[in-house]
Amino acid sequence: MFLLVKDAIKFSILVGLSAIFVDAAIAHGLLWENDPYWTYWITKTFLITTVFLFGTAFLGIGIIPGLVLTAVHTLILEIYYQWLAPVGLPQEPEWLDFNHLWITGVPVHFLAIFGGYLMALWLWRRNHPALEAERGETWRFVVYGLVTAVMIVAIDGILTQLLLLQDFPGITFFVQHILIAFVFVCVWTAYAGAGPTGWTVGALMLALVWTTYAMYLGPRGLPFEEPYYSGYRDLWWLSFPGGFVSALIGWWIAVWLMKNRRMIVVSGVGIAAAMLGLPADPAHAQVRGTDGLAASAQASGDGVRVTGADPVDMNSTQAMNGTIVVQTVEMGNRWSHVQNTDEIHVSAEFTTGDASYAVRIDKPMPRHPLGRYTTWSGAVYEHEMHGDTGIGTAKLPKMRPKIALWGWAEVRRNGEVIARAAPAHVMVVTDGPIPGVMLEIDTEDNGLAAEPDNYINVMWHKVEALQMPEGPERTRQIIGWIGIIAFVALFGGLAAFARVEHPKP
Repeated sequence: MFLLVKDAIKFSILVGLSAIFVDAAIAHGLLWENDPYWTYWITKTFLITTVFLFGTAFLGIGIIPGLVLTAVHTLILEIYYQWLAPVGLPQEPEWLDFNHLWITGVPVHFLAIFGGYLMALWLWRRNHPALEAERGETWRFVVYGLVTAVMIVAIDGILTQLLLLQDFPGITFFVQHILIAFVFVCVWTAYAGAGPTGWTVGALMLALVWTTYAMYLGPRGLPFEEPYYSGYRDLWWLSFPGGFVSALIGWWIAVWLMKNRRMIVVSGVGIAAAMLGLPADPAHAQVRGTDGLAASAQASGDGVRVTGADPVDMNSTQAMNGTIVVQTVEMGNRWSHVQNTDEIHVSAEFTTGDASYAVRIDKPMPRHPLGRYTTWSGAVYEHEMHGDTGIGTAKLPKMRPKIALWGWAEVRRNGEVIARAAPAHVMVVTDGPIPGVMLEIDTEDNGLAAEPDNYINVMWHKVEALQMPEGPERTRQIIGWIGIIAFVALFGGLAAFARVEHPKP
């Protein structure tokens, strides 16, 4: 099916917005739980729209053209982020490694963009060819949208916020959700209709919109508290299903109310009473902030200390003996220290030469002081760094530590404090050219003035104990893959069997 110019433009914009939403909500939110930041989102939206506008002019619309154009877009996208641009801009650049680009990036981005295309195709086919406009004036339609939005938000306040999360999210939270729900209900109803299929799928999508907004943009606690953000568990295990059920119930009640308009006043009083009944500080409120993935490592015994002008010259060392314990909680990678800052705890004691040292790192470094590279809010698991990666130093070979962290260290030598906030970097490596646990203190700028070499770099060659969050990570990956495949299957079926439908709200 080929489109006229204006229709091709509208359809391509619809594809661009739908596809970037699926990419943000399911690929980066549910599956990867990261945020490539604003430059990525805006640039990619324009890229999607450009590819599909140009391709639609030649191939038309349909599932087969969608597959072809999605493949073309995915190839261009991976090439673009392989050689032309990092993610993380405008805040911190991060060049993606081969695994993120080509191993997982290609299938995930293909499915995400194709899922968005199928959703757009389904919505388009439900409205073209255009039929006679629905009866009723415009004001009835917007009243329907407002009643539906308020009903859904009220039920979500009781079911999700009070019963599931046991937390009052603040007035700002409800205002934001009403605004989002009102716009969404109006747009969705205009395109998908107000029949059971339309509002059932719409309820699912509204819950996904809310969860995505909360993950990337939506604070809790305002205006009377400092803003805080929900973590992975609260978002996907509680808020998303709670929002879906709330939207289902609220949308169904709103449709019934519009057919029985005399009940609107009664329901309004009930909604207001329920909203006022939400406790501002329930006795069993949720632990605020973000949940994370915990890891730990330990090493002890003999090791080496690097000496000389080059802080990473592993051929210039002296003997060292001691212990180190590393504990981290990786809180997510949403590129804002307000949303997530990792927890790190490092305790090291060692003797080298005629001096004894005690190092403690409890304060994470969410940003590199000079913005040279990302520190992933303090800690990261199994990510390439050093060598030619642009992260760390090129003097070390490329490696993939099980645990890597950056923080501010308190350093004591022979019981005397010689630094209270020295920049520190720790790596736990189990394979590769330099296995072991490495503790670096001020090795980039050589600013540890109390030391003869102006830095400390010690290493234990054997990792005695290591615990990684393999179970939780695997669960997230499985759920993420199921989510993105289910999304494609849902809208694939809807698009394949779509029919024009314009029920009256």
